[in-house]
Amino acid sequence: MKYVKLILQITCLYGIYSIGEGIRALIKLPIPGSLIGMVLLFVALHFKWIKRDWFSSGGSFLLKNLPILFIPATVGIIDYLNLFKGFGIITLFIAFCSTMIVMVASAYISDVLLAKGKKVHKDKGLSL
Repeated sequence: MKYVKLILQITCLYGIYSIGEGIRALIKLPIPGSLIGMVLLFVALHFKWIKRDWFSSGGSFLLKNLPILFIPATVGIIDYLNLFKGFGIITLFIAFCSTMIVMVASAYISDVLLAKGKKVHKDKGLSL
């Protein structure tokens, strides 16, 4: 039963992604359909149209195995190594700067969300 639930949750997440892709194709937006799907999921969770528990096992499974999902993209870069030829230092600088920006932004957002979560738990008299 556990695996059926996991497969159903991942299928639902893929369905939301597909809806985002469909909206992108229909409206011809220049942004990825996966982002539209994430916004749809965020809006649905925010307005409590769907419950977080409905996706918790599937989301946790995908997060635990996230590095495996990056292998095809990483291996695919090998086909385009000539694009990076001659730009080694610049590429390293851009990768370093973008990594730092992502790390700082992630830390800030996590800090804000944790502070907000602690406040909500204090208001309800709960503790972590």
